[in-house]
Formats: sequence, structure tokens, C-alpha cells
Amino acid sequence: MRDISRPFATDDNLERHVHCQEALQFAFLDLIAAAVAVGWNEREAIVAVLDLADNHMLALAANEGMSALLDALNAAPRRSSH
Repeated sequence: MRDISRPFATDDNLERHVHCQEALQFAFLDLIAAAVAVGWNEREAIVAVLDLADNHMLALAANEGMSALLDALNAAPRRSSH
């Protein structure tokens, strides 16, 4: 698999996501080609990558939500147990 270039744009750059896509493009194509080479068809491989990406994004969102909830609970005044 090909190397992925480092980001050169700052986090607030509006084109950063495009640069990320460009950086990942050849590694993505290599991944799909590797899947096809062992017998998966191209559509299956692409759908699998989309599902993996979607599941990963959902997990990130769940983790962020849990972190926010824990932060709120930790910041809340504690009740006395008496």
C-alpha cells in the first residue's frame, strides 16, 4: 500500500478535507485492488469500506457523546449523601 502524505493545511483550512481525500486516494485504490485480487468484486469491496467508515464514525460519535456526558456529570455539583 502506498504511503499517505501528512497534512499541510491547518485544521481551520476549508480545503483540508479535500487534501485528506487526495492523500488517501491511492491507498484506497490499492486497498480495493487488493480485495479484488483475492476474489471480491469491486462493488463489494467499496461497500465494505463504506460500511466500515460509517461504523467507525458512529463509534466516534458515541464516544464523543459519552465523553460529553461524563464531563457534565463530573462538573455537576455533588449531592450530600446525608
